[in-house]
Amino acid sequence: MSYQAVRRLAAAALTGFLVLAGGAATTTSASAASYPDEFTVTGSGYGHGVGMSQFGAYQLSREGAGGIKILKHYYTGARAPYTTTPKRIRVQVYGPDPYGYSSSSWGDGGRTTWVTITGGDWRIRKPGVGTKAKGSGPVTMKVRIGNKGAVRVKVDGRVYKGDMMRIQWSGTSYWRTRGDQAVATIDGAHGAYRHGRLTIVNREMTPNITHDVLLNTEYLYGIAEMPSSWGFSGGKYALRAQAMTARSYAMAKHDGKPDCRCHLVDDVRDQHYTGWLKESEGSDGRYGAQWVAAVDKNTRGAREARALQVGGEPVIAHFFSSSGGRTANSEDVWSSALSYERSVDDPDSLRAPGNSYASWTRTITQQAARDLFDLNNVASIEVTRTWSSGQVRTLQGTQPNGRTATISGKADQMRHWIGRATERGSMPAAWITDVQGS
Repeated sequence: MSYQAVRRLAAAALTGFLVLAGGAATTTSASAASYPDEFTVTGSGYGHGVGMSQFGAYQLSREGAGGIKILKHYYTGARAPYTTTPKRIRVQVYGPDPYGYSSSSWGDGGRTTWVTITGGDWRIRKPGVGTKAKGSGPVTMKVRIGNKGAVRVKVDGRVYKGDMMRIQWSGTSYWRTRGDQAVATIDGAHGAYRHGRLTIVNREMTPNITHDVLLNTEYLYGIAEMPSSWGFSGGKYALRAQAMTARSYAMAKHDGKPDCRCHLVDDVRDQHYTGWLKESEGSDGRYGAQWVAAVDKNTRGAREARALQVGGEPVIAHFFSSSGGRTANSEDVWSSALSYERSVDDPDSLRAPGNSYASWTRTITQQAARDLFDLNNVASIEVTRTWSSGQVRTLQGTQPNGRTATISGKADQMRHWIGRATERGSMPAAWITDVQGS
C-alpha cells in the first residue's frame, strides 16, 4: 500500500512540535551575506519506509533469495504457508469513496458513466430476474442513476433498470467460459477487465461499480504494485514475495465495506489494481506473463494458496519503493506499533539497479526556510535526531546570531512538513543525509 493512502489513514495520530530555543526570535542586523539564498537537501529512498522495500526485495532476489526468505527478512515473525483463502473478492472500480476521505482525489466519477465491451459477447442481468439483454460485438452501454434511484443501463436504444444490475461478458467464469474472451472498460476508471463481472448499485446517486473476481488469481493478476519486467532480470522472487503480500492484504480486508458492497477499492487506499492492463502489459503480454507466473507459482487452487501470515493470520502488510538503507518501525512513521513491521537493514535497496531514488535532492529557499522554522533568517539547517531507520526526527534551523528553532515529528509527518517547504512542494522520503546552504 503506497504512502499516500497510509498517511491519510494515520494523519490524525501524528504529532509534532515547533520549539524556538531561547524564546521568541528577534530581528537581527546580520547582512544578507551571513545567510544563504537557498538550501540543498540531499536524501535517499522513496516512500514511507514501513515493511518491504520493493527495490530491496528486487536486489535480494537477484542475489538468490527466494520469495519466502524475502518476506521473512522484511516482516518480523513472518511465515508464508499454503492456507485456505476466500474464493472471490469484490473490488470497487467506480463510485463514491467508501473510506470517508475528504480529499476530492478519492472517489470516481458522477451520476453517469459508460461501459464498453469489446472482443466477444455480452449480457445484462437483473438479480432475481435473469438476463434482460444480450448481444455480440463491440458495444457501449450508458450507465446512470435515475431520479428515483434505480440503476439504469441503456444499450441499443433500450433502458434496463433495477436496484442492482450486472454486466457480464464471454470468456469468464461467470458466462460462456470457453467463448471469445471479451474485455470491459469503464469511462472514469483506470483499469480494464478481462475476468469476472461488473455489479452496479446506487450509492449517493452515483453508480457504485464493483469488479467481482477470483481472489487467488484474477484479482492478483491485476495488482500493479511492482514492475513485471523485473522477472526478466533476476527479480522473479521479488514478484512472488509481492504476490504473497498482496494476497495477505486482500484476505485481511475480506470482511468488506457495506457502504460500497465491496472488499477493496482499486487504488492506493488499498492496492493499485488495473486488471487486464497489468496482466497483458508489454508486447504480446510478455511482461504481464512474468507477473502472472509469479502469482501462479504460489497458488494451488481457487481456495488454497501461499499468503504472508503472522501468528497464523493474514496481515495488512505495508510496502514501499526504496529506503535509505534501513526500513522503519511502524510507530516511528505513523502511530501503531505492529509486531511484524520492525526496522531492519536494507542496504540492498540502495544497490538495486534502476533505483533512481538511491540519491535525490530538493531545494528550500531562504524565505521557505524562514517560514518553516519561524525565524527571521536561517544561516544553517541540520538533522539533529533521527529515528531508528535513519529517517529525520528533528530538524534544526539556526539564525546568524546563533538562535535556533526545531521541528520534530513522526517520519511521515516530517516528510510532509519539509517536503511542503521545498520548491517542488514534496519530498520523496524522510531519509535526509545532508543539508547545505548556497
